[in-house]
Amino acid sequence: MKNTIIFLAAMLFAVGTLHAQYEPLPGEAPSAAAALTPEMLKALDQSVPLTPQMTAIRNALANASIRSLTINPDVANGIDSLFTKEIKNPGGITNQKDSGRCWLFAGLNVLRPGVITKNKMKDFKLSQAYEQFYQALESANLFLELAISLRGEPVHSRRLDCLLENFITDGGNWNYVRALLQKYGAVPESVMPDDYAAAHTADMDALIKTRLHKAVIAMRQTSITSPAAELGGVKQAALRDVYKILVLCLGKPPATFAWRYETKDDKVSPLETYTPQSFRKKFLDEDLNRYVSFANYPGQPMHAHLEWAWARNLADQPNMEAVNIGMKEMAEMTLKSVLADQPVWFAADVGADADKEKGFWLRGIEDQADLFGLDFTVSKADALAYDNGAPNHAMVITGVDVRGGVPVKWKVENSWGDKHGNEGWFVIDRPWFDRHVYQVIIDRRFVPPALQALTQQKPILLPPWDPFAD
Repeated sequence: MKNTIIFLAAMLFAVGTLHAQYEPLPGEAPSAAAALTPEMLKALDQSVPLTPQMTAIRNALANASIRSLTINPDVANGIDSLFTKEIKNPGGITNQKDSGRCWLFAGLNVLRPGVITKNKMKDFKLSQAYEQFYQALESANLFLELAISLRGEPVHSRRLDCLLENFITDGGNWNYVRALLQKYGAVPESVMPDDYAAAHTADMDALIKTRLHKAVIAMRQTSITSPAAELGGVKQAALRDVYKILVLCLGKPPATFAWRYETKDDKVSPLETYTPQSFRKKFLDEDLNRYVSFANYPGQPMHAHLEWAWARNLADQPNMEAVNIGMKEMAEMTLKSVLADQPVWFAADVGADADKEKGFWLRGIEDQADLFGLDFTVSKADALAYDNGAPNHAMVITGVDVRGGVPVKWKVENSWGDKHGNEGWFVIDRPWFDRHVYQVIIDRRFVPPALQALTQQKPILLPPWDPFAD
């Protein structure tokens, strides 16, 4: 009898029918008292009379986007493209196209100026597609490991939903770049350039996601008491299929390659053969562990060491982490870096206060309040806490305009190609920086000892669905 009960329980678990009854909170259930009544609708209609001014706004919105009508040109008046300091030899503008690889483009672009300057190159670009191949493969491996550990979770638990819905994306952070370069090295862009699938990732990602979800189903249909070797077989089969998808979409990464470059004085370097690791060691020669991650996360303790669960791409590498600091501290370290010709990787909310065509991120440049007659103000802390703002794009700061010893605006290298902004370059002012920048990666040389010491604190572990890293 006991064995029969265990068998039935295992079968219920396997087919996913063992669910708890949902208990609604007061007010969740259907209720006539909660409905929009005719009286309420009439009151709403009377509250918005179509005045001549309202009619003019309505006519304009019928034929143009909200953003195009809210850009305030006066905010940009006096904002020029001049900077008191610009990074030497930043390299040409790159284009991530229809992909979410901004973190990778920004990470590789941070490393370019030193390579160009040291070798007197005309230009230099690292291959994003090469790193992208292993990023997708490593992420699939980590996904499958997490799926094994979560197979006892109920269907639609928050952990499992977070894994299934949010994990297989193009997103990433600086620690992803560091881990890929340390394990797999790097190759020049010409050796493994972006093809269509690399630059338009939706279809490829969808295939990978479906194949990995099939593996999760197979794992959860296996008895929870099955040996790990049996689950390992499911994992290996899925990884083989993911590898095949990546080879067909992106091509096989090179094990060795021959490469040469052109210098600024029109000379051509000797043709040499490299492995990805020998190339990285010769040209990048970077101690990637010298970069320190800082966040501005209102709502979390100031000067605390933060860590985000699952926010990594390699199963054996550390999660994303950062020391939580104020924006004045962040600006001071960024300024020191740029003045020393060290570009700065940063992450920001680029959906706010933007004129993307002209290349301006300026606080208040979008004036929705006057167009609609409504107050849309939300604090930085509330924007994070209530999913109304988060670091959603990574770029590189390559210049600064200093007045009276204070940075008033920054020059930004974006990865949207040369058709946006000033041939791909953008300007952000200091108020925008303070409000919409959430994270910077700073060379340890420019980090005060007191802030460096905070990295040794035991971190506060935040959940994988935390809005900062979600």
